[in-house]
Amino acid sequence: MLLLIDIGNTSTTIGFYSDGNIKNVFRLKTSIDVRDKEEYSYILNGFVLRHKIQKPAGAVISSVVPQVTPAIKNAVKRTFGVEALIVSCTVKTGLKFNIKNVERLGADRIADAVAAYRLYKGPLLVIDFGTATTFSYIDSKGQFRGGAIMPGILLSADTLADKTAGLPRVKLKEPDKALGKDTAENILSGIILGHAGAVEKIIKEIKREVGKDFKVIITGGYANLMIPYIRIDHINPLLTLEGLRLIYELNKG
Repeated sequence: MLLLIDIGNTSTTIGFYSDGNIKNVFRLKTSIDVRDKEEYSYILNGFVLRHKIQKPAGAVISSVVPQVTPAIKNAVKRTFGVEALIVSCTVKTGLKFNIKNVERLGADRIADAVAAYRLYKGPLLVIDFGTATTFSYIDSKGQFRGGAIMPGILLSADTLADKTAGLPRVKLKEPDKALGKDTAENILSGIILGHAGAVEKIIKEIKREVGKDFKVIITGGYANLMIPYIRIDHINPLLTLEGLRLIYELNKG
């Protein structure tokens, strides 16, 4: 049994891998200040006992929130007695990184790229719809050649509500039509269709720069909202966790 943990800006996704499958996936709200290793240990141990999950023999963590990483890593050690592998550009990935400042590349994007290249082969573009929407291009030789980052769908909607006096916070869903009939419908149309349009534009410009077509792989918590509006080849909600599993196997055997 392998414990997989992806610490994101909004939520932390935790899953367990065994017998060729990722299962028992659950999410926690990522908290920088409140939780310590004891609380995370309590959560992990309670979930394992409640679902009668075998004690993991290994663990791997990707994190874009450095303040939280030590608490969760220590909780894993405290609960299961295993030292978690922390994903970074210095671990074995099977990829080459043809970018500047590779040490600043998000661990989640590394995991996404590893899984996408192993599962779907390059050239490909991974789009992860999370707190931020990230684009990662991997060529046919397994080179990570760059990408783009833009504010995510929820972040855009929250910013609109937080930074204006009269615009409400809306529940994100597919808009019924482009021409909204009230303020909430106007916001949904602008956020969802506008995001899709920006995504398609970035795909088009990357295609122009690399000079060839490529597969588009999408993942992330808001990927389903984009399915009707952009061209995709594969959707894989567990892509990041798959990447963590593959990275662990490359480094631990």
